[in-house]
Amino acid sequence: MKKIDNFVAYRRIARTFTRPVFSQLAKSGNLQPVKDILLGEICPNYLESNIITLADLFNVGWDSLVDNYRNEYIYKNELVNKFIFSRHSPRTASFHSEFNVGRSIVDVAVINGTSTAYEIKTEFDSSRRLKSQTEDYLKVFDNVYVVTHPNHVARYEKELDERVGIMTLSEKRSFAKYREPISNIDNINSRDVFRCLRRDEYLEAMRINFGETPNLPNGLISDHCEKFFSSLSSIEAHKIFIKCLKARTTHKKNVEFVTLLPRSLKALGYSTPTSTQQKKNLLEVLVQPI
Repeated sequence: MKKIDNFVAYRRIARTFTRPVFSQLAKSGNLQPVKDILLGEICPNYLESNIITLADLFNVGWDSLVDNYRNEYIYKNELVNKFIFSRHSPRTASFHSEFNVGRSIVDVAVINGTSTAYEIKTEFDSSRRLKSQTEDYLKVFDNVYVVTHPNHVARYEKELDERVGIMTLSEKRSFAKYREPISNIDNINSRDVFRCLRRDEYLEAMRINFGETPNLPNGLISDHCEKFFSSLSSIEAHKIFIKCLKARTTHKKNVEFVTLLPRSLKALGYSTPTSTQQKKNLLEVLVQPI
């Protein structure tokens, strides 16, 4: 019975690391709902601990999840901390969560010198759609990985295209490459890349590569641009893809905001839309004494 109670408690803690909670905290500046959950579940005697601010409390909650309840957010946030803030830099490497590609959604996309998609499969996940998901990612990304628990490697190795790499997250919070991906850049589909771009991004790409976009009704511009963009080679389309996605998250204000967040909240900082004022609210409430 105690084990079930602990599992339920970890699920409650996990809910505080979600976009709706993060967004509400940024809008209201009210730390009480999050404080009540985290203090109630993990640290009722916080006055005897080193927890001083809400940021400290989030980090303690995060550590408890990493050790006991590895849901999808655990993998996402570890990818941010290990690859964006340790291996690369948030000024030059771009992180994207829940990125739409075809009929699928990439859990994490990292854009640096090239593009890499990470499909996360936790201990709680099914592999039912894995084949179709990775097929979609291979139309757009140079490198594709499945990231999972070490105990599940054999299960996924049999199902995956040989171009898809496999990475594991160990109990000690380190990533290990079990199987390297094969570069897929020559197979990237320009039309599928185009459909991942925003309107201002593909219009700028059109201007640079084909000259000014003709004065057409809004309903026709997309089809016109897609036709021309689809004539680009896979390498040309991929270069545009990298440039556009890097620009989305590596601008100065976004980098400053995510850098100031505690290590437990960096993935949410990237994935949750917030206004300038909301960013300010959030940073202020995180350093408030609890």
